[in-house]
Amino acid sequence: MNDAIYRLKREAVLRESGRIFSRRGYHNTSLDDVAKALNVSKGTLYNYVKDKQEILFECQKMALDIAERSFDYAEQNATNGADKLRLVIRQYIATLTEEMGACGVITEVGALRPADRKAIVARRDQFEERFVALIDEGMADGSLRPIDPKLAVYTFMGAVHAVPGWYSPKGRLPAEAIADGMADLLLAGMTAPGAASTVKTPPAEAKPKAVTRKRRPTVITAE
Repeated sequence: MNDAIYRLKREAVLRESGRIFSRRGYHNTSLDDVAKALNVSKGTLYNYVKDKQEILFECQKMALDIAERSFDYAEQNATNGADKLRLVIRQYIATLTEEMGACGVITEVGALRPADRKAIVARRDQFEERFVALIDEGMADGSLRPIDPKLAVYTFMGAVHAVPGWYSPKGRLPAEAIADGMADLLLAGMTAPGAASTVKTPPAEAKPKAVTRKRRPTVITAE
């Protein structure tokens, strides 16, 4: 198996494992459960991951990668703080639910190995700092009313972390509708009256879709 194929298969294992953890809970899911859900042997699974801890760490990294892509997207498609914040929240929620089934492991930082936990917490702190910077920008440019930035960030993340508890891909609303609705609700109490939108209109689309890669079928073999 060449390196490119191996990486694709390993990524498929990690993403599907994240979805399984989201549905069943990290502590309630064994590697046997993961192997069964992927329809492979446990031995085949060990070709791609060493243990549950590695899966947890890699899923945490994927979630933070999604957050960084969401910030980059917002910076490119809006010019005031309120609209950037709205796009970040929308893209983060939509992409998490589409790529990782709402990623129920994002709250399991405490279950990581100490070295892995330190690395994730450091990146998460940077994520929170970017959130605070956007809120500060919005208050400075008048698109957001005066608020406590840290309190706002914890409110956002509390709402996002609750999604795995109720989200279902077979539910009434698709991922993008959930992301739009949550972004609207979270921003409603923060946006300054009369603030004009600066979101760029994407070509040939009414609104931007989640920044996500096309999901490939999970096909894992023992090769």
